Amino acid sequence: MSASAWSWYELLTSDPVAATAFYSSLIGWTSEPWPDPAMAYTIVSAPSGSVGGVMAQDPGKGGPPAWTGVVEVPDADAAVARCRELGGAVLDGPFDIPNVGRYAVLADPTGAVFSIMKSATAPEGPPPDKNALGRVSWHELWSSDPDAAWAFYAAMFGWVETGKMDMGPSGIYRMYGVSAEGGSLGGIMRRMPEQPVSAWCFYFNTPDAAASAASVRALGGTVIFGPHEVPGGGKMVMAMDPQGAVFATYTHGS
Repeated sequence: MSASAWSWYELLTSDPVAATAFYSSLIGWTSEPWPDPAMAYTIVSAPSGSVGGVMAQDPGKGGPPAWTGVVEVPDADAAVARCRELGGAVLDGPFDIPNVGRYAVLADPTGAVFSIMKSATAPEGPPPDKNALGRVSWHELWSSDPDAAWAFYAAMFGWVETGKMDMGPSGIYRMYGVSAEGGSLGGIMRRMPEQPVSAWCFYFNTPDAAASAASVRALGGTVIFGPHEVPGGGKMVMAMDPQGAVFATYTHGS
């Protein structure tokens, strides 16, 4: 398939109202209900436009609250078929969301969950700046088998390797993007033994790392790690919201 990029982020949580309030205070998002009142879905937006949505998780499906990223693809049905061919799993769909697009929830061969969508209409104008406040600037995969995961995503989405770092006992940190010239979208690394499953983590841009860490605590969340300076001069904070979803904030260096 041709190269595809992350386009949307969804939080499935046990308390959508509380979670929306938490992230709105922490990241500076605004929120509004989905236009169709029959769909209990809240859209969250940065100053540059909408970022994603928040909805209640299905109690019958189990699992903790979690963020899921959506990758825009040229053909949803072809993407679902390709996922199966490459050893991934189809968890839900594909199905049509009226006036939005065709959507499916998938998992890579190491168990990390993500979604794909073919939008009903082409986006207008240039893509939003991923480095703008409130948007997602980094997409990190913690995998039980980073090499197998990378082979899957490279074949699935046409992503290319943009760099590597040796992290010692943690192994190689592989960076990837949609093209060699387009910069990095994120990285892939081996998950830590204390992490129960392979999973994606998304980094939301904030203006001050120390203030972000303090706000996480003040708002009832948990700081797992950081603030920590990363290559390039920025600082990250790994955290968990009050309902248990893991995420990160990123503050760009000057």
